[in-house]
Amino acid sequence: MLEARGEERSYPLECLSDTHGFHQLLVGLAGRVDVEIEGRGAAVVPGGACVIPAGATHHYLGIEAANRCRVLDLATGDATLDACFERIRFLRLPLSDLQTRGDQALLASLTSAPALVGPRLNLARLTRMVEADLAEPWDLARLAAITHLSQRQLRRSLLALTGLTPWRWLQQQRLRRATRRMLEERTSLTAIALDCGFHDAAQFSRLFRAWQGQSPAAFRQGPRR
Repeated sequence: MLEARGEERSYPLECLSDTHGFHQLLVGLAGRVDVEIEGRGAAVVPGGACVIPAGATHHYLGIEAANRCRVLDLATGDATLDACFERIRFLRLPLSDLQTRGDQALLASLTSAPALVGPRLNLARLTRMVEADLAEPWDLARLAAITHLSQRQLRRSLLALTGLTPWRWLQQQRLRRATRRMLEERTSLTAIALDCGFHDAAQFSRLFRAWQGQSPAAFRQGPRR
């Protein structure tokens, strides 16, 4: 097996996507990162690991600002290594191996590591699906359906994870998207509001003012952030 050399990374508090031509092993060290790989997801907490085969599209979302992961990017072409990464897996690895024996020991433990069992709500998946069409009239029943949770379970899980109710969480996703668009485009505020799922420009203005302390127009005219 090729020598493994990893590095520590923190993941942003926004849902991003990636696909690359090398294998990747993601091991949680601190905080939580939600990962979805081709429809399958897990919450990577300390000791949790994602086995990401080369070419697999994956989505990731940092849940806590202090999240840290050990990340090993591994070239394809080694028969033993390729066998370890032939399928997507979520595992629990001994952090003691990382602390005392290093990355090579982590790779060696892949074949016998137990499956990772964690929280049922995968916020990377939920965020990705909602962001794909923020203009849709999302309601609690539909949000719960895509998370495979009951409405009560979703409400409780989301509140525990983010401190927000499902409606407030959805509102925040829309406001964040609208904010990015205002900074990057010259599209009218009304068009942005409707595209991001607000009923009209007046509702967007009211909610944005409550969130940022100023109107969308004033925000757009002010210094770029």
